[in-house]
Amino acid sequence: MDPFFSKSIVALIGCSNSHVSDPKEFYDLCSIFSKMGLCTEIFPSACCQPDNTTLPPAQRARDLMETFRRPDIGAIFDISGGDAANAVLSYLDFAEIAKTPKPFFGYSDVSVLLNPLYQLAGVPVYYFQAKFLKKELSVQKQIQMWVQRGDAALLPPRYTFLQGEHMEGTLCGGNTRCTLKLAGTPWQPNFTRQILFLESHSGDLPRMETMLYQYRHIGAFDQCCGVLLGQFHGISEKNQFYTRVLEILGRPELPVAQTPDVGHQSDSRCLPYHKPLVLHREE
Repeated sequence: MDPFFSKSIVALIGCSNSHVSDPKEFYDLCSIFSKMGLCTEIFPSACCQPDNTTLPPAQRARDLMETFRRPDIGAIFDISGGDAANAVLSYLDFAEIAKTPKPFFGYSDVSVLLNPLYQLAGVPVYYFQAKFLKKELSVQKQIQMWVQRGDAALLPPRYTFLQGEHMEGTLCGGNTRCTLKLAGTPWQPNFTRQILFLESHSGDLPRMETMLYQYRHIGAFDQCCGVLLGQFHGISEKNQFYTRVLEILGRPELPVAQTPDVGHQSDSRCLPYHKPLVLHREE
């Protein structure tokens, strides 16, 4: 990856549902990037339309393709979320994107883009929501260090093993519900020898159970080399949930770990998919 700071423009886009109706709401975020020595360009897809709707998928995809084509843009931050990101997939040219890969940041519903961008186009992708920069000084510092030093500056997540002793690999997955929208499509992740990362903003235990069974049915747990669970904010009884996860996996030899540091909380750490993650059980 070229040093990020050698290209000074940060692109803000929205491939899922837009939640910002007034471009002035971007002021604080743009100011933060400016303090890092970076210019910011806001693309139309990042904003709601006058009638409070999101741009059509073809136009959202056009914004994304333009950010990859333009040599003056050093990184892309998708600040959207919701339900609509999978609609842009059929409008993207992953072979063309592969010619000019550059860092792409997104989370939640944008999981449906993180997986194919990394696996089909070699794009360095990160599970991260740029809007958190406005809320947490610690997150600002983390990204500022990344701008200066690249991936070496990212803080690894804390973790606890639920079963197994060691896991190592690059990541796939993301938001539990949204990643499942890729199942059975040409963009379904290749889980083979990958660490499957899962987190969720909402949903009680029965809802999570049915989704986990779907991952089991498509072979994700048979193919992956480990499972990393992020925050599941809709579940209060975490120990009961972890017990059910292990029962549904049905593979006592498969390493499973949990981290409190990645999810929908505003101090969530930035998690790269393309950089191998190595976890060991600490005695």
